[in-house]
Amino acid sequence: CIRDSLNPALWQSGVVLGKSQAAIGLMAEADLSYELVLRSDPHNPVALLGRANLALNQFGDPGAASNLVEPLFANEDYRMDAELTQLMANLYERDANTNATTMSARAKVFARRHLQLRNDAGIISTATRKSTTQRPRVGLLSNAFCVSPVYFLTISGWNHVAKACDLVIFNRGHTRDWATDAFKNISSEWHEVQHMPGIQLAKVIADSAIDVLYDLGGWMDPVGLQALSLNPAPQQFKWVGGQSLTTGLDCFKGWIGDEMQSPKKLQSLYSEPLICVPGAYASYTPPSYLPKVAAVKSKTPCIFSNPAKISTEFLQYLKSIPGKKVFIHKQFRFMRVQERIRSALGMECEFICPASHEDALKALNAHAVMIDTFPYTSGLTAYEASALGLEIKVTRVGSLFSERHTARYA
Repeated sequence: CIRDSLNPALWQSGVVLGKSQAAIGLMAEADLSYELVLRSDPHNPVALLGRANLALNQFGDPGAASNLVEPLFANEDYRMDAELTQLMANLYERDANTNATTMSARAKVFARRHLQLRNDAGIISTATRKSTTQRPRVGLLSNAFCVSPVYFLTISGWNHVAKACDLVIFNRGHTRDWATDAFKNISSEWHEVQHMPGIQLAKVIADSAIDVLYDLGGWMDPVGLQALSLNPAPQQFKWVGGQSLTTGLDCFKGWIGDEMQSPKKLQSLYSEPLICVPGAYASYTPPSYLPKVAAVKSKTPCIFSNPAKISTEFLQYLKSIPGKKVFIHKQFRFMRVQERIRSALGMECEFICPASHEDALKALNAHAVMIDTFPYTSGLTAYEASALGLEIKVTRVGSLFSERHTARYA
């Protein structure tokens, strides 16, 4: 066994193995590789972050992710990663002392400390900002130009914009699929900028003479936010993509929402000026494989969600509802995820682990009711459930952006 032949003193080997396993989808194996590193070096920062990332983004356990990074707060080289992990984890799992106001304040402090870069050397020059063409140049920055909410909730808008503007896309992601091709087909320029640090990325954007830039990465891409903190485009706006709560930065001319999603009365929670789009802040473009609404649907309620959204509080609420519940998501395939839910609900739950997005929509279509999660509510999945004729049962609407995705269904 390769793992058995590794020298425990060479912890880098275990970390490389863990990263490689995660990259090819062997998440449980990757977690074990990181755990073995930590057995000989309990405070190894890379292994702790590796396990925390898996706990939050694969195994749906924000509490575990938060606990794993706690030792890293004393390590200046990794404190940013630890703070970011806990900030994101607390969006899903809250304690009694954490509310929208404290979360927003934490985001603003984090941004000042870690995201706001300095342009002391004058690397970003305003002289490069003027467009040399007659058509406006609109920049898009994201790590999710793929089958994701960024595609389903924005592509119709960009198809319209591309008729009169040159779309300049800065791709920070690695996934390539049919949605990536859709973005490429409407772009005038496509820049692969995945591995650039913030200052270099800001310079590339500035040198591209962008007139208006839309960030579609947000908290999914803190390096992208660092680049935008230098104002490489004269006008910058935050829209779909990692849009869970304010970026805490003052480099944006506006935050694109609507009166249900981010009403003006909640402006104090944002560093960005709120822009309320009439009707809805985004429009849903269904995939070609969206099934026709089923004529006969099960009365058993479903939860169609990333398991990270299955908070302790939400599980307590589900326990108060008699009868079986069906959980739909590919990440429910992990036994530790099922065990966490069954420990709260007993055996009155069923798990469906679709192999593809198309299979997930087919499974969703079999149900008449979807129960909305909290405090982090259903996002794209609410659009999909609505398109398939499901009733969305909303029991709580909060104040943060991530807490209001289903406010219009309440």
